[in-house]
Amino acid sequence: MGKIMDVSLTFESKDEGTIIVGTNKGLDHLTYPEIKKMIGNKILIKYTNQNEMVLSVSSVQISTSMAEKKNIGICIGKLASPDLVQVGASIYSLEH
Repeated sequence: MGKIMDVSLTFESKDEGTIIVGTNKGLDHLTYPEIKKMIGNKILIKYTNQNEMVLSVSSVQISTSMAEKKNIGICIGKLASPDLVQVGASIYSLEH
């Protein structure tokens, strides 16, 4: 189980549902396919109060800034509310 990112933003897209956005400097050297494979189909959210929740991933978007930093967006679909994932929570991969 590897850390994917810390959540910096959550929002709701009309078409896609809830999207979680964050960064992880440790993944900046990886390619899109490598990060997408690492994320997999399910993620573990660890909240600042130590509670945990597993959610399904419906899609992944990764953009690279001009400074070569990766911004990772994970869509968790329309069944999850943006209020479900708090800014500051940590996202982990369940893939091995």
